[in-house]
Amino acid sequence: MKTNPTMSEMERRAVEALQALLGQVSVITLKEIKVAPRTTGDAGIVAHVDVLGHRHTLTCEVKENAQPQNLREALQRLHDGAARCDEPATPVLIAPYLSPEAQTLCKESHAGFLDLEGNARLNLGEAFIGKRSRTVRNAHRSTAAYARPATASGQRLLSGHPANGARGVTAFGD
Repeated sequence: MKTNPTMSEMERRAVEALQALLGQVSVITLKEIKVAPRTTGDAGIVAHVDVLGHRHTLTCEVKENAQPQNLREALQRLHDGAARCDEPATPVLIAPYLSPEAQTLCKESHAGFLDLEGNARLNLGEAFIGKRSRTVRNAHRSTAAYARPATASGQRLLSGHPANGARGVTAFGD
């Protein structure tokens, strides 16, 4: 991993979560992760992966406050960054917690997401990753607080895109 000296704790945790998620899928090989200095205006984290022999890029932005009303601008920046890539690219939003509304906003804007509570959705062309946490959130806690999972998290990997009738395997575990 290529880092920069100004990497925040949240960015470090985001990189670790992304590495862990990608490492759970046998058809994905992580080639490189770069963390750009915040001053460059580029995506905060860029991951280069190989999916079944095809190169793919994840352009990621880390948001500490991922309230739906704060996401539209970040999602536009992510799409702009993905459009500048020379290979297929997926914009990805990473946050401590993404509410169901924030997840829906990411889906509607064709962006992937990953939160530190175990929720993820990434479309990598030949592979689709969907992971849902069974975390019970306390409405009185702030979005920066991390709840403990109530049960094991569910994970789904589909070869190909779900719209194409791809079959999947569901695995349970942390």
